[in-house]
Amino acid sequence: MKKLITVALLAAMGLSLVSCSNDGGSSSGSSASGSETSASASGTASAATVGTAVQLSQEADAESATFDAIFAAVLLDGDGKIIDCEIDQTEYQPTPDGAEVDVRSKMEKGDDYGMVAAGASTMEWYSQVDAFEEYVVGMTGDEVAAIEMTDGKATDADLTAGCTIAVDGFVSAVKAACDNASAEAGSTDKLAIAVTTTDGSGSDEAAFDTDFCAVTVDGEGVVTSCYIDTVQASVGIADGAFDAASIANNSKKALGDDYGMVAAGASTMEWYTQAENFESYVVGKTADEVASTALTDGKATDADLAAGCTISIESILANTEKAISAADAE
Repeated sequence: MKKLITVALLAAMGLSLVSCSNDGGSSSGSSASGSETSASASGTASAATVGTAVQLSQEADAESATFDAIFAAVLLDGDGKIIDCEIDQTEYQPTPDGAEVDVRSKMEKGDDYGMVAAGASTMEWYSQVDAFEEYVVGMTGDEVAAIEMTDGKATDADLTAGCTIAVDGFVSAVKAACDNASAEAGSTDKLAIAVTTTDGSGSDEAAFDTDFCAVTVDGEGVVTSCYIDTVQASVGIADGAFDAASIANNSKKALGDDYGMVAAGASTMEWYTQAENFESYVVGKTADEVASTALTDGKATDADLAAGCTISIESILANTEKAISAADAE
């Protein structure tokens, strides 16, 4: 019997998080996307808030396993209406024999995702998600939640003209991101996200670490908000089969104290606290300043950052740079 668990992991608010790097990865995939928000009528950026959400699901039996994650970020105006929305998704389907897994996100796969080639649609996944993102601009979280669907697919003609795939997961993630919004930004700031996964699987386990970052950047190229999280997905392998009971798909930030760094004696600060300190360090910096963060064995050497963040940040930093670059490119 398959085991299915779906967890909505709400995260956002101050946009803060960090992920430890995975030293055993054999392959990695990454994506970044961003878009520029419109200026206010006066030409001056008004106050806005940023929210994020990570929505996870997992399924496994002896012969197969699936790990799914939807990442969403929104920029909201003072009335709680969406100014900008960014979505990406990862889906990994390892096999017990250890065959290589394509760990690129769906956005990064682009045309390689293959919906058009397979005859499943006349529009590729990324195009349909772009249409969904544009459709929700101007809506509140409650209005997004009220999008009418049948079997997970939208029924509104304006949306289905550009998005025929199931959107129930996107609706849930965007609503959660709206509910979480509290990080301060400007209404003309550019919002971008980045996703990077490392495959750390071995003979006794299929394991994936996915770094997620959302940033806003102002017109001067300065980061105004930053949020990071790391999702760790794994399932054990024994006697050539998956141990379905061991499947896990968790966000480090959502785990909070249960992540256990302090309890294990590995640190005096839990992971989410160190992540928040990393986020605070990034805010107020440009892309070049973030990229110049010095590391030794993956750990920060800057005294201000190292005082509150002693974990390895190599993969987190690289993914954050990717998100900032995506925002700057708009």
